[in-house]
Amino acid sequence: MAGESPGFSVTAHGGEFGVSGAANLRIQESRALLSGADGQHGTIDLHSARAEILGSCISVRSAQGDLAFSMRDSAVFAEVNSCAPLELSDQLEEMARTLRKRRWGPGKILLVSLAILSSIAILLYFGIVLAVGLLIPLVPISFDQSLGKAAHQSMLGDQIVCTDEVVNSAMTRILDSLSPHLDIEGLDPELVVVESELVNAYCLPGGYVTVFTGLLLAADSADEVAGVIAHELAHATGRHGLRQLVQSLSLAALVQAGLGDLSGTAALGGGLEYLIRQGYSRDHETDADQVGLKMVQAAGWNGLAMATFFDKLSGEDLQSSVPAWLSSHPDPGSRADSIRERLSGAPPVFIQAPRIDWDIVREALQR
Repeated sequence: MAGESPGFSVTAHGGEFGVSGAANLRIQESRALLSGADGQHGTIDLHSARAEILGSCISVRSAQGDLAFSMRDSAVFAEVNSCAPLELSDQLEEMARTLRKRRWGPGKILLVSLAILSSIAILLYFGIVLAVGLLIPLVPISFDQSLGKAAHQSMLGDQIVCTDEVVNSAMTRILDSLSPHLDIEGLDPELVVVESELVNAYCLPGGYVTVFTGLLLAADSADEVAGVIAHELAHATGRHGLRQLVQSLSLAALVQAGLGDLSGTAALGGGLEYLIRQGYSRDHETDADQVGLKMVQAAGWNGLAMATFFDKLSGEDLQSSVPAWLSSHPDPGSRADSIRERLSGAPPVFIQAPRIDWDIVREALQR
């Protein structure tokens, strides 16, 4: 029939349809024709109808209020709106705007905003990591040393430095044996022993290594200590401290810029101390294990000693004395297994490491 639209599925209310029922809607000129599967039918004159919201749907009700149909599909809405007189069309548009506002309520807007901000933050983080990876090799190693030296002096301010000649001589010999095998030019490492019961060691940028006497007493051989020092030196050769510091400060600067406050971005020394106390990332620790093991083997030390020392760290007798330095490290037991796996089938090493009587060193530490 001319002027009659194709049928659309809607829900009819009132009249022969009762409270609600499925109906087929056809628009003929300015009339809405409703028909049901069981023979129900009804007609609404669109010139005298009004639009209203019914739940999450838009409803068109007859002037008498005895018959209505509700729709949710956009195609049905477009068809009715195109055939509706101006007053009803305005009402339909207003109802549609109201429903859109409901769909984008405060809760949903907040969730979407958080999702967008999280995505931006993730992109910024990986962008910063990529940028740092490209820029750090362009920075001279002398910058690491200047930065590490300042933090080193600050962190030793409240510590008691070991002055025993036997202990310091042994540590110097270990350091000297490893230094020729550093895989970076211009690094001149320094090592200090600090008197503390903590089983701990750390390395600042530029190769400033600090070892606690608690760690030396926990070791059974110079080979185990050489493994620890090599691991720490690997942080310096990988420039992990500078990488982590620049990444953290870059993210902090972005956050502060967003808040309109740049007052805290210049605290390089304090930021470095905080990062070292919290520990390097797991990726940096794994990398330091691998590079340190190569260094130990190249210097002639027993690489398996690195694994045996990690076994000690995973034991209950040392857990109470291991500080937050290990909290971000991979599991010591897994690290020991990884080292053993790397050493299996490795060719023999014929270089002889310095001979150090570790019993004499332990006696000196206990005096």
